[in-house]
Amino acid sequence: MILSELTQEVNFVDYSRPSSKHRKIATSFRDTTLKDILMLACSLLKEMLAKPLNLQDQQQQNLAMHLLKLVLNCLNFDFIGSSADESADDLCTVQIPTNWRSIFLEPETLDLFFDLYHSLPSMLSQLALSCLVQFASTRRSLFSNPERAKYLGNLIKGVKRILENPQGLSDPGNYHEFCRFLARLKTNYQLGELIVVKDYPEVIRLIASFTITSLQHWEFAPNSVHYLLTLWQRMVASVPFVKSSEPHLLDMYAPEITKAYITSRLESVPMVIRDGLDDPLDDTATVFQQLEQLCTVSRCEYEKTCTLLVQLFDQNAQNYQKLLQSSSRNPLALSIQEG
Repeated sequence: MILSELTQEVNFVDYSRPSSKHRKIATSFRDTTLKDILMLACSLLKEMLAKPLNLQDQQQQNLAMHLLKLVLNCLNFDFIGSSADESADDLCTVQIPTNWRSIFLEPETLDLFFDLYHSLPSMLSQLALSCLVQFASTRRSLFSNPERAKYLGNLIKGVKRILENPQGLSDPGNYHEFCRFLARLKTNYQLGELIVVKDYPEVIRLIASFTITSLQHWEFAPNSVHYLLTLWQRMVASVPFVKSSEPHLLDMYAPEITKAYITSRLESVPMVIRDGLDDPLDDTATVFQQLEQLCTVSRCEYEKTCTLLVQLFDQNAQNYQKLLQSSSRNPLALSIQEG
């Protein structure tokens, strides 16, 4: 806990003192101490995981929480004095120092945090996922091309394992961090690098299924949808630049994402009107942002999108016409049809 507080305090920019002095202290701390702190925290987490975990033991839970927070503070450290704006979440790259390469090249490092996610209760597994978000955001130049491919392969293997065992994602905190994790993968890696990963076909199928389920359950963690749409938007936007002969499979899954978004919003209308739920379309800023993302996704197999829109429009127009011509008009049905 003391080390965690120390790391945070050194990283905190105090505007009451000269920025050059703060940068000098932070740089010295980074170069002399921070790597050792990270290695110590990871070592203690490995020791803890090697023993039988008693999830009812509050002392053990507190230890895991403080160690995970310590690792997260190390990975969130402002390594180069950029003072990145935390609101620009999808643009963040973690500028890991070169002398940390050995830690990141060990597959056991990533495995540790995926194992922690699967082993700990939701309050703590969320912290493990937050650490994995930072691992996925590690600057590309830290690795050579073969090393980067291997590192990405380990990340994708972990994604596959989470999606094959999705019980933990029913927790809103875990769900949100996992969506951030997926978005960071495409932010930091090119589509051409992703599609040559061994598990890519199965993982993209699982991600598509997860996205469709998330869009259909629009009332659950709505703030996380942005990250899923960001992932698909950037994947589809990258298609023209892919030189690999391996299939990207987006022509198969992108239309399904588009369909799930459009139909789920139409299907939300009866629930909003009948049950008095918050209307997801009332937040115009969020809707506008999502539609901007979706318009890129929908252009993949654009003919299918156009066919879907025409079909849904004709179907709803016919239903509305029937209600208007009915001798016994149902006000509730009319309100639902009018949206």
